[in-house]
Amino acid sequence: MNEARSSPERTEVLYGNEKILEKTLQTFSNIKEELDGCFDHTEVAMHVIAEPLWNRFLQLKEKGVRLRTVTEVTHDNISYVNKLMEVSEVRHLTGVRSNFGIADRRDCMLHSISHEDQPLSHAILSNAKALVEAQQYLFETLWNKGIPAEQKIKEIQDGIKPPFIETLKDLYEIQKLGFDLVNSAKEEARMLFFPTDKASLREEQVEVIQLLKDAATRRGISVRILTSKDKQEQIEKLLQKIMTSKEWQQEDPAREKGKFEIHLADRNQENRLPIKVSILIVDSRIALMEELKDDEKSRSNEAIGMATYSNNESTVLTYISIFETLWAQAELKPTNMRTLTIL
Repeated sequence: MNEARSSPERTEVLYGNEKILEKTLQTFSNIKEELDGCFDHTEVAMHVIAEPLWNRFLQLKEKGVRLRTVTEVTHDNISYVNKLMEVSEVRHLTGVRSNFGIADRRDCMLHSISHEDQPLSHAILSNAKALVEAQQYLFETLWNKGIPAEQKIKEIQDGIKPPFIETLKDLYEIQKLGFDLVNSAKEEARMLFFPTDKASLREEQVEVIQLLKDAATRRGISVRILTSKDKQEQIEKLLQKIMTSKEWQQEDPAREKGKFEIHLADRNQENRLPIKVSILIVDSRIALMEELKDDEKSRSNEAIGMATYSNNESTVLTYISIFETLWAQAELKPTNMRTLTIL
């Protein structure tokens, strides 16, 4: 157990790198059980490159002191994080910017983010119970939210994006994400405009269709769209307008041969979903689902509610299942099928 406090509470403001390092090493020499630290991603290098600090970390490890560190693992600091993991348990947390350390849950030091010309400009060292407990609580919160550094390093090195499910409420963010997903498509894009009585396409829907056309003609992407009869007609008119424009005619004739398939979704299926939705699925790996508050509205901020964005396999497969079920039902009615080949 930690030793009982035998000295009065004190808080000291330190200035200058040498003074801060001296006090840090002095505090380290008294640690008996644990050292918790939280570093900005730019600070990791300093802790493994500065020889006095690194030697003290090694001594603590040899004494059996438990070291824990929270930082942000980035492509630039992987080598330093790997070195730090020789002496400390390390967890990654995206965007963490705090810089502090807690020794034996008794002393804490908060310091500024370092700069090349002045590694550590100022710091606060304190054993005040309230402050130490607050910093320890903050550390435990960050630690519990973090993931093992080894996992993040592997994700960066292998180019793997970890599974996620995000809920978006900002209209601009939702629209931009939809555009970015279409632009990232390499093989296919599925789009479901769930049947509604609104014939005209909203502005962002027009832009999505234009981007899908570009994906098909410039990258050979397969595009499949499920929508209502009125929207189908609007989409076909839009594509026809694009393909008869001077800009289209003047483009490089060596285009990819793209294909647009548009099916009419069965209106009888609408009641099977609890809400009206718009779904975009790209390359069977990522999906964006928009909740439609009122698709009769022409303004996007009145029509669109929240959105769910995910690369989680089970979530994406659920949306694919919904799309493919409706697509298969549409294919049972030849009048519901329309294939456009864009040359």
